[in-house]
Amino acid sequence: MLSVGWDHHDLATALDEAAVRDVLERAAELLAAALDRISSQTRDPTGEIASDIRLGAFQQAIEDAADGVAILDDEAYAYIDQTHVDMYGFDSKQELLGRSWRELYAADEAARIEKEAFDALERDGHWQGRVTGSRPDGTTFPAELSLTMVTPSRMVCTVRDVSDREAREHELALKERALDEAGTSIQITDPTQPGNPLVYVNEEFVQLTGYERSEALGRNPRFLQGPGSDSETTKRIRTAIETERPITTKLRNYTAEGEPYWAKLSVTPVRDANGIVTNYIGVQHDITEQRRRIRELRDQTERLELVLSGTETGIGEWDFSTNTVTLDATLRETVGASPTTIDEWQAIVYPEDHERAADALRRPIETGDPAAETIRIGTDDSEVTWIDLHTVVSDAGDGSASVLAMGRDATKRSERVKWASKLFDQGPLLFVQTRAVGGEAVIEACDRSFSDALGYEREAVVGQPLSEFYDDTSANSLQTDGYERALSGDLTVAERTLVTTDGDTVPCLLRAIPRTVSDEVVGTDVLFIDISEREKYTRRLEAVFNSPHQFTALVRPNKIVTDVNDTLVTRIGVDRSTIVDEPIDKFPWLNLDPNHRLTVCEAVNRAGDGELVQTEGELQGPDGLARIDVSFKPIRNAAGEITLIAVEGKDITVKTRQRQHLQVFQRVVRHNVRNDLNKLVGWTTMLAEEPDADCRQDHLRRLTRIFDGWERLTNKMQVIDRAIREIPHDESSVNIAEVTETAATAVRDDHSDATIAVSVDATDETVSRWLTHPVTEVIKNAVAAGDREDPYVNVSVRQVDNGWLQIVVADDGPGMPDIEREVLVTGEETPLQHGSELGIWLIRMLVSVLGGEIDVDVTDTGTEVVLRVPTSSANRNLGLAVPGQMS
Repeated sequence: MLSVGWDHHDLATALDEAAVRDVLERAAELLAAALDRISSQTRDPTGEIASDIRLGAFQQAIEDAADGVAILDDEAYAYIDQTHVDMYGFDSKQELLGRSWRELYAADEAARIEKEAFDALERDGHWQGRVTGSRPDGTTFPAELSLTMVTPSRMVCTVRDVSDREAREHELALKERALDEAGTSIQITDPTQPGNPLVYVNEEFVQLTGYERSEALGRNPRFLQGPGSDSETTKRIRTAIETERPITTKLRNYTAEGEPYWAKLSVTPVRDANGIVTNYIGVQHDITEQRRRIRELRDQTERLELVLSGTETGIGEWDFSTNTVTLDATLRETVGASPTTIDEWQAIVYPEDHERAADALRRPIETGDPAAETIRIGTDDSEVTWIDLHTVVSDAGDGSASVLAMGRDATKRSERVKWASKLFDQGPLLFVQTRAVGGEAVIEACDRSFSDALGYEREAVVGQPLSEFYDDTSANSLQTDGYERALSGDLTVAERTLVTTDGDTVPCLLRAIPRTVSDEVVGTDVLFIDISEREKYTRRLEAVFNSPHQFTALVRPNKIVTDVNDTLVTRIGVDRSTIVDEPIDKFPWLNLDPNHRLTVCEAVNRAGDGELVQTEGELQGPDGLARIDVSFKPIRNAAGEITLIAVEGKDITVKTRQRQHLQVFQRVVRHNVRNDLNKLVGWTTMLAEEPDADCRQDHLRRLTRIFDGWERLTNKMQVIDRAIREIPHDESSVNIAEVTETAATAVRDDHSDATIAVSVDATDETVSRWLTHPVTEVIKNAVAAGDREDPYVNVSVRQVDNGWLQIVVADDGPGMPDIEREVLVTGEETPLQHGSELGIWLIRMLVSVLGGEIDVDVTDTGTEVVLRVPTSSANRNLGLAVPGQMS
């Protein structure tokens, strides 16, 4: 008994009580004799060797026992084995020998043991019960203690640590509660008993069948069958049980009231460590309603054969009061992880399913009702496991906020449902049924959709090889390995091309499902999805996507760019690989109109919420800035989920600038020319009536100045018009020093009294030749500011960033008016009232077209106009972006 680790309770299960008493009394006598022998000081030398051999074996049996063994004399330890020492957390036997047993228990526990055990020992000679041992480090453990009196002052003590047993009992209790509350009918039978009777049924079984537990337990599940049950199905179930194999099938059962119902039954054998079947677990899914729907939709469902296979079910507990998660081995294997906290569990749930998964766990606690959800496990789309989760509130009764859940793998079902939905979205379905004849696919039946699509009568199709209706490529694929893969159940969707009677081709997606008769594969059910229209649509989309007149980028809702068209790549002048798979806001080549108070990221977010966002912006590239009309359009998949955002832009640079040009021209004509015409009328009238030749000469000079102003106005309008049309295609360049000197010389020729100083600290850099016009106009306005005598203007050029030049024109005038400063800096279209302000617009327009920017600083000492423009080499440098600030 000691050597195998049995205690009084274990022995009682194998022997009757009288036999137990005899064994214990005999053991007590042997122990007493052994102790007397050990303590004896006088030994027979001849018999001592034999006795030592017997005692040595006996002592070894004690040391090897699974339980701790000790002998107490007057309640103090006279002998103790190492198992006992280890169990109570001591280092050696010497620490316990001679000490009282009470020191191994808390005071209240020792008092309880004395009260319960000592009366039984005095009365019966033995006692057994559950105790809580204490260790020197303060930890405790549950144990079963057995005491047997040997003499009035001596007793034998055995103790067993039952921590593992209690954990197993707790786990079993959790499983039993979860099984009892699961949304699936579960039954367990015991094949070791005659007739393989039911030994457990859960509440769902009672609800489904109408039989109470007392009516079902002890009976073989065959009592659920009735006159309409299929004999072949029941025979297959019996055969599977006799051969100890799992089986999943559908059968017709009957409730306690005699009402038939259809169930999908999965029976799985449970084996012990030795491989012996100890139980069968049966799971019934009520599919009565499902079969009714299947009958209504028989044509489609028979073609797709969306049969959901049974899967193993795991069990777990989520305790919100302690933030702990406990999953059994099955559920851990299903989810592919071992979370121990609720946060760790939430981390493995697919991001879009976080809310539903949390709700499924919280709802039973808040409402008391069970919940069910199908969620995904995985952090991205690369590998996702679908889980059917059924949750119930724990009935532990200790006030803890915990939930029990059963989960089973539903990946195959979910993926097939998604696949089936996609099939119907892709085009018309054509159906044929084949039979394998000599390894060849021969059409045994077809629906009218197939024959009509190809222009045949149905009778002309049946009996013909399927390859007869394929083009050469598809026929070759079928005859090499295509049909073998179809017969083996390969679920891969393949592309095939059918040929009509007129020789036209019909591109299709093919899906073949093995067809069985009496468990033997005899052919296939074949679905062809006509994707002709889809391919036309795809070609149209590709044509739009690759349109040379539109910039297009595809962006995920997380702002990662997935693709861009060639037009956009060419326009922004960067390599495609530097854009794709990167955040859209990583490259500052797209800036939205600041007047709309919208950033690129904000536009993507709004489109990700389902909104169509339309605005204007600027696109930066080697050819300068392009004004674009840009939209952010959400793209939804078949399930209605927004998976992509199309960012589409059309270049409206020329149109915008021409519109602005026209608006400026209209204002100039409306204000300046109208005023000049009034002056012309007045001066010409005076000229005609003036008798004095000198006065007439003065009037004529005034008229000439008006006409000269009109000429300057026309020249500036022509410069702006040419710049809008030619700058995007003009790659000519000149040295920056030549540009500034040419501009300064032109102004000096018209204003001899002006002092214009020029300093260039970037003599090797070149810029567009068109920059000469705005620089000349800025210097001219600086000289003319305030009509002051001996005006002074300083022009300086330096390189501020790689590929960027800063041109500063500073004057000592009274300060630029706010209306002109706003035109230069912001491009505000305010009414222009004289020719100099048209020059202001020329500066703004040309610098913008060249890809630069302008700033104006007005102080008490004058005005500084700062032009920041790209060099010619920078315009050719891929990925050029406007610097973030003026300096």
